[in-house]
Amino acid sequence: MNNVLIIEDHPLVAEMTMGLIARHHPDVSIVVCKNADEASRTLIDRQDDWHRILLDLDVPGAYGLSLAKLIRDRGLQAKCCVVTGTDRVDLSAEIKAMGFLGYIIKGFPVEQITEALRMVFQGERVFLSGGNTRSGAGAETYITRRQAQIFAFARDGLSSKQIADKLSLSVGTVDNHISTGMRALNVTTRAQAVAKAMTLGLIPLRSDPHT
Repeated sequence: MNNVLIIEDHPLVAEMTMGLIARHHPDVSIVVCKNADEASRTLIDRQDDWHRILLDLDVPGAYGLSLAKLIRDRGLQAKCCVVTGTDRVDLSAEIKAMGFLGYIIKGFPVEQITEALRMVFQGERVFLSGGNTRSGAGAETYITRRQAQIFAFARDGLSSKQIADKLSLSVGTVDNHISTGMRALNVTTRAQAVAKAMTLGLIPLRSDPHT
């Protein structure tokens, strides 16, 4: 892993994204472009083997999918994930059809964005927008229905004992479901499992107040 390009005009968002990447991938070199002109020059002039490109569609000077199309024309779409405040199903669908790695909305909770970016850096496709959170084909096979139910309770802050009481199960059975689900999701903590399950659309983003 070598170079990462962040195309983002908001200083705080750029700084947070850089910090997140540096924390998990301290070996990378990060380049930040704040507008479309900078991004275009960097993409055209530099022949770096970009490991990942994180693209905000709404930087100054960009219009519609202009930068996304430039990235596609340079054959870099499979290394690029759109990270934007523009939550439009049509744009997300077009980005997906163009072969991009993902489309992530900035308005989602930090833990979900963190998990989504972790998946993107591992090469998984993630489309987190419009209330629909799906990655690659077959995401629904990661965990069982019971595991999803338990992770949904864990999302709401319930302990294993509280979940066991709600589902009339033993605490050991609940913990076994959690451990098996964590292995299926390839994570090491309960919090990571909940975040990844939400990111993949395997459990809702929030509880239904009517249930």
